[in-house]
Amino acid sequence: MRPPTYISLSLTFLSCASIAFSQCTLNVPQNPLTAQGLATPYTLTGCNQLDFSDQGVFVEAAIIDPATGQIQIYNPLLAAATTGAGFFIPPIVPTLPANAVVALWFGSNADTVTLTGDTATCVNGLGTSVFGQFAYCNAPAWFSAAITTVQNGMTKIPAPGTGSGQACPTIRDFRIVDQDQSDNVVTTYLLVGGNTLAQNTPANSQANPDAEVLSNASDNALINEFIQPALGCTSYSNTCTTCPKGSSPALATNELQASFFPPAGGPAMVPLNDPMVLVNGQQSLQKVNLYRSGVNQAQADNANASGTTYCQQFAQSGLFISLNQQLFTGTTSPAADQATNLFTFLAMRFSASFGPAPGLGCIQLLNVANPVTLTTDGNGIVTAATINTQELQQILTGTVSGSCGITLVGE
Repeated sequence: MRPPTYISLSLTFLSCASIAFSQCTLNVPQNPLTAQGLATPYTLTGCNQLDFSDQGVFVEAAIIDPATGQIQIYNPLLAAATTGAGFFIPPIVPTLPANAVVALWFGSNADTVTLTGDTATCVNGLGTSVFGQFAYCNAPAWFSAAITTVQNGMTKIPAPGTGSGQACPTIRDFRIVDQDQSDNVVTTYLLVGGNTLAQNTPANSQANPDAEVLSNASDNALINEFIQPALGCTSYSNTCTTCPKGSSPALATNELQASFFPPAGGPAMVPLNDPMVLVNGQQSLQKVNLYRSGVNQAQADNANASGTTYCQQFAQSGLFISLNQQLFTGTTSPAADQATNLFTFLAMRFSASFGPAPGLGCIQLLNVANPVTLTTDGNGIVTAATINTQELQQILTGTVSGSCGITLVGE
């Protein structure tokens, strides 16, 4: 049987001595926004796609027909790595409508990915300071076209709805974000026979039932495949010829839905202290706005990108995780080698994001200790967590006491 798709912790979540620093260079084919360009495999150097959990790179395209408002998702194939993975099943060629607007987003399980090749419409960061695991091509034009078709009534964006007696979260909800929100993609690939890469199309999936599914450590996959199903919510999906079920959510459509349905607790948007928008460890408003342009978030100034304000609102995440402890405890962990269930995984993720670099540094900004106590077993797997909700309520209301603490207990 094929191993289930799972999500590894993004390398920026936790610093582990066993993880080697990896820098990937991805060659973008000629005319990447055309049907032929989309069907041309990307090539990778500096990383090994076979070591996908630590070094894999993933590409996701969104296509919109400005005449009808129809959206489709297409996942271009990454077909080569520095060692071994030179074989691939030829990608399918997408059918693009006339005047289609196409954009690309990139995610990586490695530390950084740098784009080369036909990058005329691409943004990788600010100058030589790359975002890290994220990049995009032609995203602002795609969102502009999509917003127009929504406003004209051609594209229907479903409301998130409710589940388990609470509002279903979107990708910009402070209840589910982490230190580097809106990064990485939903794309999955197949590894057939240990050496042949393929798009995870319905046909390839059915023909290769023992193939390994390669997945990106993605906030989008976390909400779409774990959090929303646990709550009884339904993800917003569109037609996808390169997805095993024939339809899929995507980074672009997650962001599009979030822009039309902001959460009651206020929309989370990339702040100045997000590690992906720092330049040599220093805050950069220009890099923040380049990143926000790629995910259709409002341009920022120093007042509305405050890391301190973000940390205060981020307290909603810990409260949400605690509120749903029983529900999430009964849900499979996205990374069983790091946490025993969805609750312990989310508590670990929140704790790391709230903490010092490479987290958001909320402990320092708010002058508090970490409001999470984690218990680990002898293998370092998080088996239990206690969240100080009183402290989080004080943070949220601006009356912090600074009395909480974090403890790691080995069993």
